[in-house]
Formats: sequence, C-alpha cells, structure tokens
Amino acid sequence: MNSSEDKSICFVIPHFVTFSTGGAEIQIHYLTQSFIKRGWKVEVICAGLGLEQRMKASPFYNGAITYHYYKKRTIRFMEYWDVLKLLKLTNCNYYYQRTDFALTAATYSFAKRNRKKMVFALASDSDAERNKYSKAFKQFKYTGIVKKLVRKVDFKVLDKMIEWAKSGVKHVVFQNEYQAQTYLTNFNKKGVIIPNSFLPSNQESTTKENVILWCGNDSPVKRPQLFVDLAKQLSDFKDWTFVMIGSACNQINEKNISANLKVLGSVSYQEANNWFAKSKIYINTSEVEGMPNTFIQSWYYETLVCSLSVDPNACFSNENTGIFADDDLNEMYQVLKDIMQKGVNEQIITNGTKYFKMYFDLEQNTEKLINYITA
Repeated sequence: MNSSEDKSICFVIPHFVTFSTGGAEIQIHYLTQSFIKRGWKVEVICAGLGLEQRMKASPFYNGAITYHYYKKRTIRFMEYWDVLKLLKLTNCNYYYQRTDFALTAATYSFAKRNRKKMVFALASDSDAERNKYSKAFKQFKYTGIVKKLVRKVDFKVLDKMIEWAKSGVKHVVFQNEYQAQTYLTNFNKKGVIIPNSFLPSNQESTTKENVILWCGNDSPVKRPQLFVDLAKQLSDFKDWTFVMIGSACNQINEKNISANLKVLGSVSYQEANNWFAKSKIYINTSEVEGMPNTFIQSWYYETLVCSLSVDPNACFSNENTGIFADDDLNEMYQVLKDIMQKGVNEQIITNGTKYFKMYFDLEQNTEKLINYITA
C-alpha cells in the first residue's frame, strides 16, 4: 500500500444489518468496524432507499461510514443500473462485494472500467455454482403464469450477469475448500480462503439451560419444518425446550407445533447471542451453507453443534467439532435422544472452542484480507 490515500474501501451488499441480520450482513458489519479501526475510509452501498431513518436508529449504524442506498426492485436484474449510478458517487480504491445479485455485475463493470480492485466474497456454497438462480426458480411458488414467466426470465438474466462477473473478477474470497474447488471448476478462478469471523459482546448470559436452538432466515434451503418435526418426535423429554429464532419462523404454523417448542421469530442480534450462550445444543437443518455464523457462535459459546446436512471443511467429520448426521433425519433424532438422556460430550465442546480460536478471529482475518487485496 503506497499511502494513506489508498486506504479506502466500499462494501456492496443487498442489505445491511438494519434491514437483514443474515450471516453475510453481520460479516460486513464486522469488517466495516475493523477497517475503520485501522484508519480506512469506508463506504457502503445497500438496499434501503426511503429507510434512512431506520438505519440511523440502528445500533449497527456508524456515522464514520458513508452510506449509499438503492431501492430493491421486484425485477432484480434491473438493480444493476441503480447500483451502477451509486458506484459512480463513491470514491474508493477497493470494492468488496458479497452476496451475488445484479450488484455483482454492476460492481465488476464499474471496477473494470475505472481500474479499481474488486473482491467478490462468497456468502454460500451455492455462490460457486452455475445457474444458481435458475435452479432456485423451481423452489418458489407463483400465483400466476405471468409472474412465473417474469421471474423465470429475471433469474436467467441474473445468472448471465452474475456469471460474467464471476468469470472476470480477479480477487475472490472463499469461506471453505469446497467453495474454492467448485469455483475453480466452474469459473476457472483461484482466490483465498478467509473464514467468517465473530465479534462477541460481553452482555450474554453464560448459564447453560436444557435448550435446543434453531436459528435461520426465510430461505427455502434452511428447512425449518424439519426442526419442528424433531421437536414433536422428542416431546416426551419434558425438561428440554426447543427454541426457534429468525425470520424463518414466519413459515411455521404455530397451531400444529408441540408444547415443547417455542417459536420466537426475528430477534435482535444481541438477543440471538443470548440464546446461543444459554443453549446446550444448536441444530442446523440447512440443505446448503458456506461456513455459517451460527456454527461460529456455537463454538464460541460452547454450544454443541448438530448439523443435519452440511459439514464445511469437514469440520465435524475430521475435526470432531460437532455432530454430523449425513442428511439422515432419523440419525439426528437418535443423536438428540442420546444427548438428552446422557448429556453432552464435553470433548466435542472443547474441540469446537479450539477450532474457533484457530480460524475465526476477526483481527487475524481482516489482516489476511488486507494483505490479499493490497498485494
């Protein structure tokens, strides 16, 4: 890095923490604070036009950041031009884009034209695949043939735009080895693996309770109903409580749940951390993930991770940092039943704590990112 004038970075994301407390947004929040701490000028582009006051009222708002807002559109590929206009208002040397949408293509186009460095950071394993949105099209329900046709075209255009950018960008950040290998196969690009980080506060309760936690957004890949089914199967264990948090709770019909299940819905990030701190077990039922923040939170708070279908970097099968059910719901049921009867394996908890300290330190990962983009 040549001078202090080079220390400027713009983060380009679909949402910010105020509007969506998903894993990608939380990671951007951590990074913006870490870069500011190091004396960098930070700008952020995200959806939120018309919600500026809500942003300022958020505990995640930072007056040291220059924010640029666009309006989320029903036809998502049209956001390309909205984001491109905002990019022209920025004045940074580095552009970090995470969570692929039309803004991926807009950022790549702007950076290429203006000779800026762009970093594309994968938010999920699916970001390394081709035809991502065309595949996702089949998972959604549509109220009419016209809306279905429009969305199909929208997703096809998105895939073309995004893959053009992914094939051209020179700096790519992966969360795990699977993403790196899949991206190389599909887009012929190498990059660097930098795992997610976690920055805890000091306000969480540390007293563990007989709580089995599930946390997730409303993406179809999260499969919250499977957790509901597990709670119902294990309802005979009266001294254990199943708890669901996150926007995915909106999908649950609370009239059909068992008495041992609490569906709390969306909660603040602080409250979510409190639940991880007090829970003995965290359950993940996702079909696909990157390296979930929820795993990292669990390891930090010494909460046992039980994953139904994902094993990023073989962290369970090779490192014994949690329990992997290999996509077998009956196996997950048996695992939980054994734990509820006999208790948690403390060695697995210890392994998870060591794994956290080895890979998920924010300061360490920020330095790795800076060294990568400024080389």
